[in-house]
Amino acid sequence: MTSHPKYCNNSPSGIKFPTANIGVVKNIMARSDYTASALLPHGHNQNWSLIQEIIKEVERVTSHWPSSEIQITVEGPRNLYGRYGSLIDAKIGLGDDHRDVAKVDIARSEAEDPDDDDGIYLAITLAKSPKTTSWVYAAGPSKRACEDLVRKLQEFILQAISYPRTPGASFMQGDIEGRLSHLHPAIKANALARLKSGHGDDAVEEACKSIGARLRQLSGLDDDGASLVAETLGKKRVVALNAGSTKSEISEQDGYMHLGMALFRAARNPRAHKPADPNFLLDEVIEWLSVASAIHRALDRAHPASNGLS
Repeated sequence: MTSHPKYCNNSPSGIKFPTANIGVVKNIMARSDYTASALLPHGHNQNWSLIQEIIKEVERVTSHWPSSEIQITVEGPRNLYGRYGSLIDAKIGLGDDHRDVAKVDIARSEAEDPDDDDGIYLAITLAKSPKTTSWVYAAGPSKRACEDLVRKLQEFILQAISYPRTPGASFMQGDIEGRLSHLHPAIKANALARLKSGHGDDAVEEACKSIGARLRQLSGLDDDGASLVAETLGKKRVVALNAGSTKSEISEQDGYMHLGMALFRAARNPRAHKPADPNFLLDEVIEWLSVASAIHRALDRAHPASNGLS
C-alpha cells in the first residue's frame, strides 16, 4: 500500500519524530524551516541494489544543488557504525560486516555546510526494524520545494521496491556491450556473458582466474593468487614486462605487481569466500574488470626473463 507524505507547515515542533531517528532529527529541529516527511517500508536496509538506485535518483533530482556531497551512514549491532561518501566506499569499508547493517541513512544538503539555514536538508532512512522509522524527510525555507522533493523520492523508492530491476537492467544490452568494449579480449566475452545473466561476482572471479592462468603459462609456475603475482612480477622478474634497465621500467614492473596483488586480494578473494551477491554494483564490477584488462594488456608485451627461475 502506498503511504502518502505527511507534512508539517512550519516549525517541526508539530511532528512526533521517532527517537531512533534522533540523529537526523536534530539537524532538522535546529532549523526554523518547513519540513515534510513520507514513510517507507522497512526491511530494505541491506538491499544494496535499491540503495544504489536511490543514491542515483537523489543525485539526479538535486543536480542543481551546489557541490555538496552525499553522506551515507550505516549502523548495526555491536557498535557497528560508519560514514562514507559513496556506496562503494561503504561496501569496501564494511567488508563482511555489510551483512549486519541494520540501518542506512542517505543525506544531502543544498548548502555546502549542512548547518546553514539557506537551503534544503534531505535525508532518507532505510531500517530493518519497524521500531526505527524508514522514511524520506526534508527541511528547508520553501514548503512546496520540501513537499515536492519528498513526494518524488517516495514515489521513486516505492516503485523501485515494487518493481526491482535485475542487476544491470538500467542498461540495454547494447549499452552493456558498449561499457565493456574497452576490455581485453581475454576477458571481454566471459564478462559480457556473465553480466547479461546477472552474475557480476562471477565475472570478476573469472577475470582474475584468467590473469592467473596467463601468468602460469608465461612462467611455468604452479601457483595461484597474489603469491603467483608476487613471484612472477616481483624482483625475480620471472615474467618481465620490460627490459628493467631503467628506474622507470623497474617502477612500472613493481606497479603492475602491486596492482595484480590488489586485484586478487581485494576483488577475487572476498568473492571466492562468500555466496555471490545478486545485488552487486555494476559500476564496481566494471571497474575491477578494467583493472584485470589493464594487466592483460601489460602481459601482451611480457616475456619470460632470460634468467628464468634462477
